[in-house]
Amino acid sequence: MAVLVSKFGGVVALTGLVALGVGCGRDSAPSSLPLPSTAGSPPVSEAVRAWLDANVHPFSGSHLSLPYGDLEFLRDLVGDARIVALGENTHGTRDFFEMKARILRFLVEEMDFNTFAIEATWPEARRLDRYVRTGEGDPKELLSGLYFWVWNTESVLEMIEWMRAHNEAGGDLGFHGVDMQFPGMAIHLVREYIQSVDPKSEALMAGRLDCLSRFANDHRGLRPRPGYPEQTDAYRAECGASMVAARQHLLDSQADYELAAGEDAFAVTLQSLRIAFQYHLRATGALSREESMAENTVWLSNRIGPGGRMVLWAHNLHVSTWESWQGQYQRRTFGDDMVVLGFTHEYGRLTASFFSEELRRCVGPPREFDLDEPVPDSYEAYLARASAPEFVLDLRGLEYETGNTWLFDSRRLREISLCYNEDFAESYWWTRSIMDGFDGIIHFETTRPTTVLPFRYPSSF
Repeated sequence: MAVLVSKFGGVVALTGLVALGVGCGRDSAPSSLPLPSTAGSPPVSEAVRAWLDANVHPFSGSHLSLPYGDLEFLRDLVGDARIVALGENTHGTRDFFEMKARILRFLVEEMDFNTFAIEATWPEARRLDRYVRTGEGDPKELLSGLYFWVWNTESVLEMIEWMRAHNEAGGDLGFHGVDMQFPGMAIHLVREYIQSVDPKSEALMAGRLDCLSRFANDHRGLRPRPGYPEQTDAYRAECGASMVAARQHLLDSQADYELAAGEDAFAVTLQSLRIAFQYHLRATGALSREESMAENTVWLSNRIGPGGRMVLWAHNLHVSTWESWQGQYQRRTFGDDMVVLGFTHEYGRLTASFFSEELRRCVGPPREFDLDEPVPDSYEAYLARASAPEFVLDLRGLEYETGNTWLFDSRRLREISLCYNEDFAESYWWTRSIMDGFDGIIHFETTRPTTVLPFRYPSSF
């Protein structure tokens, strides 16, 4: 099995109130993807419907409270995989969120999965892990403390409350983040640890981290402008060296620190510093956000051990195994021990911020939009031919035959992320090979928007 090589670093720079742009925040997203002409596109044949009806796994509803007899097919689909990565074609679709929670419940209760990880910053997610395990804290505040409105929704809160109830009844399910977009709390955790195990070195460590700390986010996700990515190359190079020295101090003192506070606390502190350094590395272009999230997923997988099984929640693009996305890096480590399921839909509404073509970013608060119709000859147009309104299609091991040849071609697929502008459709209709990106697809005929909750941030880190 291939191993994901770890460098000491990675990064992304976003404020808590500025949303990701086109491509779900990837380091390099296409600025324009003209839609190919649909003139002359052949109609979807009845053979497609017949093939889909013979091969899909229908299910009835998305809510996690539903009985899951209709999800029994997941046993064979997942098999012995240690990681099930669940995507979402938009960050504002309620049915996707509910279905992912429903699958999580099935995998936890029926297949011994014990870890949940989400596209959210690692240190802040640890507070929610403490809540689902012990009941400590206010889940609404802790969810707000992940900084993004996309997770601050009724659906995610409901899932968290189910996780808490599961653990209270004797379960052992963890909540984790794998992202690294906010260094503030990570730096805070390192300084807090040094204060407890080696107070004499606190000033030294604070000095070595100050170059990044002065540009880090606060407990609301807000940070100074201009930020760390806008500093000079010389400044960032010197800061990187200073942070490497901070890490070396930890390693040189490891035996004493572990004796004082235990191996686990030291491992968490070293990973906290790693998260901050990943932020630095992305700002310098040395490591992408995708590589960092994959690395953090591998770190978490190693932490839960060979007996642990993880459900990973992120956007379709992140979980996909397309080139240079998170899932591709993870595939190098996990191989067939990871199953990747993308989400698609035809119609409905979604929650999103407006994408300004002029500014090239999201503007304004999230609101509801009508989803545009599937582009002719897109994957969605073919999937719409199935009789079942909701189903899962396993893409692995398919043979080229009448009714499924469209799956073997690259064609358009909708990837909206968290901002939307129907008049700029080339920003989210991407030409891809669906079978290169996913092991399976979870498809809905129609979907509803998420309900965003008011922000109630924790008062401090």
